[in-house]
Amino acid sequence: MMHPMDHHDNLQNSTNNVIKQDNNSNQSSPIPSPPPSTNIRINSTLRVITVLDDIRIGKVVAYDPPSNLVTLHIKGTKPGSTSVAVINLNHCREYIIEQEPKDDTLEPLYPIDISKLKKRQMENEAEKKKEASFINIKASANGQALFRLIKKTMNQVIRWSNNDILINNTVRIVEPYRVENVSIDTPIQTNITIANKITTKGDNDTKTHIMKLVEKFWSDQTKLASNTDLTRTKSDSLSKTTIDSTASSIP
Repeated sequence: MMHPMDHHDNLQNSTNNVIKQDNNSNQSSPIPSPPPSTNIRINSTLRVITVLDDIRIGKVVAYDPPSNLVTLHIKGTKPGSTSVAVINLNHCREYIIEQEPKDDTLEPLYPIDISKLKKRQMENEAEKKKEASFINIKASANGQALFRLIKKTMNQVIRWSNNDILINNTVRIVEPYRVENVSIDTPIQTNITIANKITTKGDNDTKTHIMKLVEKFWSDQTKLASNTDLTRTKSDSLSKTTIDSTASSIP
């Protein structure tokens, strides 16, 4: 378990102590060997350079010598924002103690915004449920592929209605998902108003757009099938030629 280091009287306080990795001990290993032991104290300011040349600067809030893991409290770019990073010093090119602490009393961290975390959790759960709703194992392979194609540009308004693809709750594509299978659901309202006319125009525009996507989808499927058949024909022809050549060479 990571814990703050105890302060010892015999620690040597210094500024800008640079500890570099010794890579000569194992040239074949892609990960540098651990650096020599050093006095990393709580509240000291540490500048770390990883093997990927990422630079992290922060205040040490915990250090675990056996695992060589250090926890840094890093100030964010915005006022009041902060982050906590756990870094394995075995994977660092070097680290520099830029400032020794005045004492080892750990300063309180910024409070955690629980409501913000819960909101983020709820948003992530909703997103995962939405992604799960996009899967319809009962639909044909072509239907699922067409759904994925439309979802790329209309992610917020597409869903399954049984095995039908429904866009904007009005434009429907039924099996076998051809251009002629695209239609607009009949609205419940019977009174035609200006708002309804605008909605109808929008639905027609959406239908036209969807029909173009469906047409392109099936055009691509035809080309793919044609290329597959051509490749198979060439392969069969080559195999037959090889067999005939082998047979003719036998006395």
